[in-house]
Amino acid sequence: MPAATLLMMPRPASDCAPQPLFADRLKDRALYVENFDETPFQFAHYLHEHPAFQLNALLEAAERLAQAKHNKSHYESGEPDRNAWFGARPEGTTLVQALASIQSGKNWVILKRIHEDQVYGGILRRIIPELSALTGMDIAKVYYDPTMTIFVTSPGRITPYHMDGETNFLAQIHGEKLAYIYDGNCHDVLSQQHIEQYWTGKLPKIDYPDAMPVGQWQYTLRPGNGVFNPACFPHWLQNGNGVSVSVSMNFKRRHNAAIGAHRMNKYLRRMGMNPTAPGVSLSVDRAKEATFGRLYSAAETLKNRVKG
Repeated sequence: MPAATLLMMPRPASDCAPQPLFADRLKDRALYVENFDETPFQFAHYLHEHPAFQLNALLEAAERLAQAKHNKSHYESGEPDRNAWFGARPEGTTLVQALASIQSGKNWVILKRIHEDQVYGGILRRIIPELSALTGMDIAKVYYDPTMTIFVTSPGRITPYHMDGETNFLAQIHGEKLAYIYDGNCHDVLSQQHIEQYWTGKLPKIDYPDAMPVGQWQYTLRPGNGVFNPACFPHWLQNGNGVSVSVSMNFKRRHNAAIGAHRMNKYLRRMGMNPTAPGVSLSVDRAKEATFGRLYSAAETLKNRVKG
């Protein structure tokens, strides 16, 4: 499949209202409604024009994050391949230093939960109703824990093969990168047992499928476009020849019958049973999620609070 491309959308005419952050035309809405939460698709946005996402503003944000009490940001250096795992922070290097040397180094800087910063929190609050209008779904009602993460990547750097449990919009701000996405519903990519392990915290790393080097979807990301990635669709990214800045917006479903079913199925399998896979019967999935799935989630929430 050739790399997908997207024509840059013209900026809407200015008026008294704040300028939109996402392109909103009839064909844009059709893309979201048809594919959201199901299939990857490419979208157009205007986030790359926002001053808060320029490199000088990101350096200022990194300085604020570095002083925060619970800073979750990550940075690493090196030459990972697509089947590698995420590395450790380089000794003697700070978050700000890793970002300042992004052009000359082999660095990967992740400004995690940057929406907890006042500047970026305001931007995320603007994004949620725009995405709700595009998808035809009340994002704040159906999903919870909206998060914003900014990735700043050195030229040529690879983001290793991995998957995320949240539904994700990745908007390209600066530079160019290739995104390779794999179908999380394909058993050649993920087995039922692997997904069950993932949703019970027992699968720290997924194995890269050597027979499928570029996935089922390939996208070229440039400033002004982005890609939607459904939850648990593995992916890896190859940065271009320049510095890349990308903004990720993640959302978790409040109630997810498939996740609850996967969690219950793992324990049914332990008991020697061969449980029905999620998706075969929605009523069975909902019953599993409403019983064991919610008990599991409540137990995990309590455990995390105790740890905290």
